[in-house]
Amino acid sequence: MNTQTKITYRMLERISYIHRKIKSGCYPNTKQLAFDLESGIATISRDLDYMRDRMYAPIEYDYAQKGYYYTEPFEPTLQNYLSENDLRVLLSAKVLLSHYKNTPVYEDACSVLDLLSSSAMNGKNAELLNRITVAPTVETTVNQDIWNEIQDALNKNHILQFDYTDRWGKQTEQRKLRPYQLVLDDGVCYLFGFDELRNAERIFSLVRMRNTVVTDETFELPDDFEFSNRLVDGNFGAVFKQKSEHYKIEFYREAQMVVKERKWAENQIIKEEDSKTIIEFDSTQFLKIKAWVLSNGCNAKPLEPEWLVKEWKKHAIGMAKMAEEI
Repeated sequence: MNTQTKITYRMLERISYIHRKIKSGCYPNTKQLAFDLESGIATISRDLDYMRDRMYAPIEYDYAQKGYYYTEPFEPTLQNYLSENDLRVLLSAKVLLSHYKNTPVYEDACSVLDLLSSSAMNGKNAELLNRITVAPTVETTVNQDIWNEIQDALNKNHILQFDYTDRWGKQTEQRKLRPYQLVLDDGVCYLFGFDELRNAERIFSLVRMRNTVVTDETFELPDDFEFSNRLVDGNFGAVFKQKSEHYKIEFYREAQMVVKERKWAENQIIKEEDSKTIIEFDSTQFLKIKAWVLSNGCNAKPLEPEWLVKEWKKHAIGMAKMAEEI
């Protein structure tokens, strides 16, 4: 039997789940596993055969318990399928996933990565895991029930109804959305789709959604539903508006070096002029750009668009007044 046969990501997900259930000692059977994994009984049977024949899993069926169990301690071994470089990539991916450790996607993704990497890594690769880390970031926690409702709506192409509170916490409205994609951005989860109340595409933060209901109404997913296609040139995260704008910002002192080290937009132009660095680009991601300018304090000065200039002045005046009170 050829032990080099490729296995699919979906199959890995199933095997990972089957392994966890058998290892837990709850004696799962094919009918229950098929129900949990939304698969056919024949598919689960083939997965079990694969685990026995190709992964040498000591699986037996207990007729008294009416389910499967391991006759001895077992961890899946996939070294025949993974190169050392594959393992390094997987280990790095698990570290990067820590950005989303309070979201439901984290546990599922880690279980698949563990299945692929933990039993196949050698001491050198295990040590590598300790040499890669992610700096702590502000965390948000996603409600598991809301996550499940969204997954259900995405799988079925059903319209999702929910109550949504704006970013200022002042207004809550009931919305109906044709969900296109879940979007992960710097530890925050968003849902992107077509908002029937606004009759336009919108993006919603999951932590501000309440009372989600998967309706019986269906919709046809458009050919071009990819969220990234809506962002034009900017690399500033998930929040966007429909119209792209031209930005022109001056940076001074230590901010000059930082701004030149990164690619903020695909069409960015950076110019050096006297004691300042000027960057120009187009983007739809107004909110993060505003926060970016303000975060640089007196080392950044917006020139375009006009709304950003006004917002920057308003914040500068407000901070000056607060400084006088100190």
